[in-house]
Amino acid sequence: MDTASSGEPVVYGYCTWHCGYSADIRVINVDEQGSGPGGVQSACLPCREKYDLIPYSERP
Repeated sequence: MDTASSGEPVVYGYCTWHCGYSADIRVINVDEQGSGPGGVQSACLPCREKYDLIPYSERP
């Protein structure tokens, strides 16, 4: 498994912001719905930096 310089695993997935697959994907928003499927918006590191996005897991 690949690891980032911080020692954390690198996650590959779809970046909602640039509409493509990339490494170092983090969940930004979780859309919950009472009935039916919810959704998740994820972003890669360049998009997180460009749009000042804060990962869901780092929010208070």
